[in-house]
Amino acid sequence: MRRVAALLGAAAWLAACATQQWVYEKRSVTQAQYDHDMALCRKEATDPRLVSLPGSPRVDRAIFNRCMERRGYTVRMEK
Repeated sequence: MRRVAALLGAAAWLAACATQQWVYEKRSVTQAQYDHDMALCRKEATDPRLVSLPGSPRVDRAIFNRCMERRGYTVRMEK
């Protein structure tokens, strides 16, 4: 019974994470600059201790968002 409850909890947690969509907006930014900023912030925020889905980057979202804000982006979460 505990195993079923744990699996259901994990599934609900993963579903909640999958529905979070972060939006980074900045006026007059080119796609190349946006990609460059994303890559730099992803590198800065990588945390190998985090647990993530296979193929997903292990990124500390709070650090990543602060990095993007420092680069002039407006950060918001969209569902």
